[in-house]
Amino acid sequence: MTVVAVGMDPAGTQPVLLLREVPEPRRQLPVLIGLPEAAAIELQRQGVDPPRPQTHDLIRNVVAAFGRRLQRVRITALRDGIYHAELQFDDGTAVSSRLTDAVALAVRDSIPIEAEEDVLEAGAAPVQLLDLTGSDDLDEPGAEEPGAADPDAPPAASGPIDEAAELEELRRFLDIATPEDFGTGEDPGKGPDAP
Repeated sequence: MTVVAVGMDPAGTQPVLLLREVPEPRRQLPVLIGLPEAAAIELQRQGVDPPRPQTHDLIRNVVAAFGRRLQRVRITALRDGIYHAELQFDDGTAVSSRLTDAVALAVRDSIPIEAEEDVLEAGAAPVQLLDLTGSDDLDEPGAEEPGAADPDAPPAASGPIDEAAELEELRRFLDIATPEDFGTGEDPGKGPDAP
């Protein structure tokens, strides 16, 4: 999985971390997170080195001091609206982690992020939830709404990924999205890793 964006929900009250499966079928996993977690992940994404080490820098330094290396992050479960993750190290050790902490560590050092299939099935949203092309082709006879046949089907591959265009697509989606677009309707206030 890759971090596509860290943004705000349509009401501007809750940060959203958007992860996407790579390379295929490219399902996306929207995760409601807290402001401090959003800031930490975004700082890591931008490669910003704060004047004092952040918690994630401390964890990296401790792991390195013990001669270990983080190999991958696994999103292992979605229970009661909360995502659970695991840090997997080079010696086979696995450590339970909040999803946001694991992602911040992974982003900093380009560590692979993986998700269990059942987590993707439970929490994933289709990559293309609505037609953002601005075309009026839906008014033509025989034209279907995007995703009408299978709303969870990934879009057809059309060449290299244009990250700027996809980020703009996400922003446009978040401008009109409702909480129901992000999953089961669980109370988003249950914790910083609630979907």
